[in-house]
Amino acid sequence: MARVSEKARVPATPEHAWKTASDLSRLGEWLSLHEGWRGELPDEITEGTELISVVTVKGLRNRINWRVEVMNAPEELRISGKGVGGVKVTLDLSIRPDGSGSTVAFDAEITGPPTIGPMGLVIGRALRGDVRKSVKALAELVA
Repeated sequence: MARVSEKARVPATPEHAWKTASDLSRLGEWLSLHEGWRGELPDEITEGTELISVVTVKGLRNRINWRVEVMNAPEELRISGKGVGGVKVTLDLSIRPDGSGSTVAFDAEITGPPTIGPMGLVIGRALRGDVRKSVKALAELVA
């Protein structure tokens, strides 16, 4: 299992940060794990929405079937998905007011057979770097 949490303070209101972060068509602008969507994107995200994308960690690509588990705009979005080889991924984005700006927190977890043993350590390190890079990119995008 590989689990990583990262957060950053951004000089934007929660609503502004949320508008950018939850826009699925712009996910590739900040989420380095996201390689691309497969199929049409819905006009609106609600709990239960299902999506398909390709996720890449350390050069390993996996097609993930996602389901929106929590949609609480403009505070929290949690999606979980299953991929090839028993891989399971959970992404949790939360945005909270913080003075005149916001704090954006992002948690990512990957589990399944490929994350066990030495390869799991490699995936964990790569995931940590990807999540840090993603939170920084999102902070810059909404600034």
